[in-house]
Amino acid sequence: MDKEIENFNSNFDDEIFDMAFILKRSCCRYNKIPWEKYDTLFVYAIALKNISTNEIIENTHIIIHKKVEKAQEYLKILKDESIVRLKVRKEKDPDDFYINFLLEDIVDNDYKDDDLNIILEKYSEVIYYKDEELGDFVLNKNINSFKKEMPWTCSNILIFFDNIDEEFNKRSVDIIKKIFANKKDIDMKLKECAAESIFKPHNTEKEEFIKSISLTSISIDYEDCITFYLKNSDGHTISVNSDWGFNLKPITQLMFF
Repeated sequence: MDKEIENFNSNFDDEIFDMAFILKRSCCRYNKIPWEKYDTLFVYAIALKNISTNEIIENTHIIIHKKVEKAQEYLKILKDESIVRLKVRKEKDPDDFYINFLLEDIVDNDYKDDDLNIILEKYSEVIYYKDEELGDFVLNKNINSFKKEMPWTCSNILIFFDNIDEEFNKRSVDIIKKIFANKKDIDMKLKECAAESIFKPHNTEKEEFIKSISLTSISIDYEDCITFYLKNSDGHTISVNSDWGFNLKPITQLMFF
């Protein structure tokens, strides 16, 4: 066995378990560290069933890992919102948040299980937050946040708000209404706030920078916090925070991503 794979696998116990998993929406991701030979595959699940004991665990932080040469092949086999039967090994030193496994083998990528299917149907059900004025917001269950695409000054943007409780949801929608009622003024203030954090006063490049950036999304994150995401012509994203009164906070540390 390759040393890189051997070192990675050493983080998991030797015992192999036969388990079925309900895979998430957008279930597979992978990355590769430049100095490593293999991709690291991450398969995300919302529930598991131990085939031998019939024990079912529902947890949105289940991740199955594997070092692979061609991760794209697994993306073709493991489908979003499906039930799969896998041979896996448990993590040696688990934490209190994630449940991590090592993938040993794919037994069945279209596994049938009545108990898990009930959970999958509930997970796949589309949930809306409805507002007579703004329309329907769709719940992203992976991050427990409602979202909707809405028209801004020159193009559409995405709006998000956390699904905390009915009171917070209603207040979030009321904030969104106020934002859109004053969108031209807020749009300019956001761009000026971002520009002032980068350029000195009267810098001739400041106006060009303001013209080059545009708002892409707004997130109502938690009590009295709004995050506005802008993107410049190079594709970098700049975040600007404010309270619910639209008092923009100076960017003390620029973060481009």
